[in-house]
Amino acid sequence: MSWSGRVSSVARAAHRRRSALLRLRYWHVAVLWAVAASSLIGWGLPSSRLDPLLFGGDPPWPPERYPARVQAQQLSERLSGADTDLNPLERRDRLIDLTSDEAARGEILQRYRLYSRQPDEMITFRALQRMRPGAGDLDPRLYQYGGAYIYMVGAGLAAASALGLVRLTSDAGVYLAQPELFGAFYVTARLAVLAFAPLLLVGVAKLARRGGGMAAGWAALLCVAVAPVFLCGALEAKPHLPSACLLVWATLAALDYQRRGRPWDAVRMGLLVGLALGFVLTGAVGVLLWPALLWRGRAALRRRAFDLGLAGAAAVMVYLATNPYVPYNYVFNREAFASNISNSTAMYRIGQFHLGAWRVGELMFESGGAALVITGVIAWGLLLRERLDRSLAGGAAGLGMTLLAIAIGAGKPAEFARFLLLPTALLAVAAGIVLARVGREHRKAAALLALIIFATMPTYAYLRSFRNDVRLETETRYAAGRYLAAQIEPGERVGLLQEPAPFSVPPMDFTRLDVFLLPESPPAEASAALPDWLVFTADDDAPPGAWWRAHYRLRRRFPEASERLSPITWANKAVFVYRRDGVRRP
Repeated sequence: MSWSGRVSSVARAAHRRRSALLRLRYWHVAVLWAVAASSLIGWGLPSSRLDPLLFGGDPPWPPERYPARVQAQQLSERLSGADTDLNPLERRDRLIDLTSDEAARGEILQRYRLYSRQPDEMITFRALQRMRPGAGDLDPRLYQYGGAYIYMVGAGLAAASALGLVRLTSDAGVYLAQPELFGAFYVTARLAVLAFAPLLLVGVAKLARRGGGMAAGWAALLCVAVAPVFLCGALEAKPHLPSACLLVWATLAALDYQRRGRPWDAVRMGLLVGLALGFVLTGAVGVLLWPALLWRGRAALRRRAFDLGLAGAAAVMVYLATNPYVPYNYVFNREAFASNISNSTAMYRIGQFHLGAWRVGELMFESGGAALVITGVIAWGLLLRERLDRSLAGGAAGLGMTLLAIAIGAGKPAEFARFLLLPTALLAVAAGIVLARVGREHRKAAALLALIIFATMPTYAYLRSFRNDVRLETETRYAAGRYLAAQIEPGERVGLLQEPAPFSVPPMDFTRLDVFLLPESPPAEASAALPDWLVFTADDDAPPGAWWRAHYRLRRRFPEASERLSPITWANKAVFVYRRDGVRRP
């Protein structure tokens, strides 16, 4: 080999080592992000620190005063879905006394002993609770959250129990007496979800790197790392972040197959999509990768069709392996299947696309910031013009998730933003590519654009909300509970707009207070029967047209009106306290 050839070989080897080192640094930063985020993992947990407010300074109730054992038996015997209420309240046109007897008070207090301040987290534990492994019954009766997620959480709890980190027992009284023991369940499940956060960050970096080099990967990684929707998804025990992570890696596999035509890349894509679907039903948007690859690729059309058929079989196999009770109940137990599916379809009805599009736009801006969304959309348009086939494959799953969110998003609350985690991540990929390309010619312009993107993200408000929730003393519902304990006089009654639970109502002395649920329209009773106080949790104050505004006046708001809210998380949710003033407004 000539001297120049040896120099060239050495230079190429050095370049490969530098590239490998930089790729490794993606993992370094991603793991450090997860370690830092873990300091906030303890937000919103059940805690005995609430006892002075819940029991009015008296000792906590002993476990036998709660209805937990009866409810556990009912849950194990019934055929309906694990996410359906055991005792749902019917639509009402009158005040409902929520504390009419000790059983009713015990049911309320039980929620504050066992539930977190994230309303969807408990259903996973209810699904695990109703299983009877000794009898061979591992049916979670929860199918929109797939078996891949539920069994993962169950395996995590078993491992944590073996290490002495959690206490597993069928005696619910243990957890009612020491709510922190049940709080460890939430921490375990959240850590399992958090483990997918570095994987998603690195997947995003790898996607962006293919279109814009190493700098694009770093830009995309950092954009996702500070996006509020990613932070919220990583700190909640819900399957949406793991599913989005798997779809990002499935997209990488799809691009590999499109470029190289290797059957294994297609099968790998199928396995990842099947597992994403196995975590949560929205993972089904990954099927859009198939037509994108069938349309164009390196292999011949007939070969692509065969390989994609194998990928489809792999996806189905993984889904059925992680969700065996879905086809089983569809064939042999239609009642159980219909109960769960009907509950999901009732929550997510398709229609009103214009309102859905408007709501998705609002939540996208909240999820990733206005500048990231606008830059990402423009960037995807440019990438589609530049290389249609690869851009379609790269954005197919994100486009599918966006269209799904639009179809079901009309009127949805702010936490619906969890559906937009994947679209936000892929917009960050496109924005990272644009930032890198602009930076090659105009560094100052790229730096300014990056500054605008990060400045328009409401990340600090979310970090503050989680931090306040972890500390508890500054958490909104706890602060409102202390305020009410000092303000409510003996004999005064409290009205609510939501059923009492840690995520919706501040902790109050439910052993003594008379608490009522207000109807959705003016009650038939005279206005004199209305409670003295009205308390509710919401992203914003009630609309001006609410019927009860004629009878109540705002007394306090937690946090103060000057503090920016973080609506797509349940941490530090705003609480509004109204007082009956007896003055009817015009």
